[in-house]
Amino acid sequence: MKENRVDLLLATSAAAAAVLLARALPFDDPPVVDRRIRRAAQAPALRPVRSAMRPLFPIGLPGGYITIAYLLARSLRRKRRAGGPAIVTSAWAGWLVHRAIKLVYQRERPRRRGRRRRIESYPSGHTTGTTALSVTAARVLAREGLLSRNASLALAALPPVVMGAYRVLADDHWATDVVGGWLTGAAIGLTCDAAFGEAQSPKALEALRRRGPRRVRRARSTSAV
Repeated sequence: MKENRVDLLLATSAAAAAVLLARALPFDDPPVVDRRIRRAAQAPALRPVRSAMRPLFPIGLPGGYITIAYLLARSLRRKRRAGGPAIVTSAWAGWLVHRAIKLVYQRERPRRRGRRRRIESYPSGHTTGTTALSVTAARVLAREGLLSRNASLALAALPPVVMGAYRVLADDHWATDVVGGWLTGAAIGLTCDAAFGEAQSPKALEALRRRGPRRVRRARSTSAV
């Protein structure tokens, strides 16, 4: 399928960029950009923002985003829509892949007084999992006709951006850890959609048929390439 080949090419590019970024980052000497962003994120004026974003912490844990993936897949199944397996797989892969990376790659987290030293900073796990799930879910929901193009783009981009910003504001990760999470999560999400994403469900095609024959022909051609 042509669309799948494009997805896999983009996923490979994102994964390669994540690897190159990791190779460029020293273990315990963050680059200037990381130190400047950290200093700005810890400004007293942003304390209310940091407090408001604390509820995001459990959502970015595996028990949070994997649960969301199962609930979304269940909702799709009840609506007789396709794509649930791709969404669940992307959430699990987001957790497993980032944990595997941290077994072989070490980077020191931002040091905080009174906290133990941690060396599993890259990539940000919260950001990786959220990005993987968001990218796959956005593509599935758009393909099934449940989200418009603009809404699917927002779903693919906004949750990862918000989660990444939270991890920097919470002083748990460097900004480059978050970038690594975006790249790794995007690679996972695109790969899972290409590998496990299904053709449009009959119900999605029926909904398109009611909107007009041109959309049905376009949808069928997309599923067939």
